[in-house]
Amino acid sequence: MQTQEISMRVINYKRMRKVIGLIVFLMPIAVWLLSGHPGLSSISISYWTHSQDIFVGSLFAVGFFLMAYNGADRCERLEKWLSRAACVFAIFTALFPTRDFNDQIDDAPTWILYISYNKPYIIHYTAAISLFICLFLMLLFFSFRASRKGKTGRSMTYLGFSLGMIIGMPVLYYILDKRLGWYDSLFYVEWLGLGLFGAGWFIAGAYKTEDQRVPAGATKLKTIPNVNPSKRDFSTGIEVELDVEYFFLAEGCWKDWYIRCGANGWGPKWKAFTCKNRIKGQPFFMLCGNVGKSNDEDLMFCIGDKNRWSIPEKFKQLEDRELYLFANDWPTDSAYENNKELEPYQGGPLKVTIYQLKSNEG
Repeated sequence: MQTQEISMRVINYKRMRKVIGLIVFLMPIAVWLLSGHPGLSSISISYWTHSQDIFVGSLFAVGFFLMAYNGADRCERLEKWLSRAACVFAIFTALFPTRDFNDQIDDAPTWILYISYNKPYIIHYTAAISLFICLFLMLLFFSFRASRKGKTGRSMTYLGFSLGMIIGMPVLYYILDKRLGWYDSLFYVEWLGLGLFGAGWFIAGAYKTEDQRVPAGATKLKTIPNVNPSKRDFSTGIEVELDVEYFFLAEGCWKDWYIRCGANGWGPKWKAFTCKNRIKGQPFFMLCGNVGKSNDEDLMFCIGDKNRWSIPEKFKQLEDRELYLFANDWPTDSAYENNKELEPYQGGPLKVTIYQLKSNEG
């Protein structure tokens, strides 16, 4: 009971995503409605209106949530540091104002003017642009992670939102400002970027996590506490049977040169990016299996963090049926030499549990 009560007090990463998404999505609308000014040339200029507290408070709230956000993948540290950087940029964007409606900054707090040598707008512009870059990259991380998990629809949604930020924002600015000459063109461009990011993060926090439990009726065959990624064929000691289906469950992290990742690997599935991998079209360092150290593509299969698999019937006469595991990488020895195991404090090692399901013939 005590454990359940404690866990209920913890804000998980999905709830944090929804909170961040809502604040970012609603902030432009709120400052626009409550500014008390007939027109805003940008969201940042709301600092000089009645909605100053909403603008500054929203950025601080988003910044603190991003500081606490460690990402959904404990193997991926870059996402964690991106969120930390985004926190700093959000706070700097809030503290150091842009120029006011008269193109002045005289009414900014004295300590802000002192720190910025009377040019807080330079820090503001730098921080704001850097913040948008971080937000774009974090959405891109969502897309790659969903792709590695086989969630194509979700991956394309995040990719569409991120491309909408990096491509749609400058295109919209060109149309509204250069072609139509709108005074408040930058406001709508920023609104588009924040809206896409907010929607993406809210969706990322709203989807239902799949049940990770082992299928009913499964019998544990073996737990391999540490799969060594430097071995091209890591022996499991299991002889594959023809009429048996297997279920694999992997957890933990391992390292490809300097990139730390989990069993789903790292990077996109783009063919141009993965065309030299042992299993082509699948991410680097995805946990995979093969039978009898074979290079036959029909005997190699992807596992990731979980998968069900059985040996194809056409290999009934295969003599060597020992099951091996490997990290999907280039097939050369040099490619495997820089692959490393990780210690527990680093999120490792990569542990794999193999189950036997009921007979396919039954």
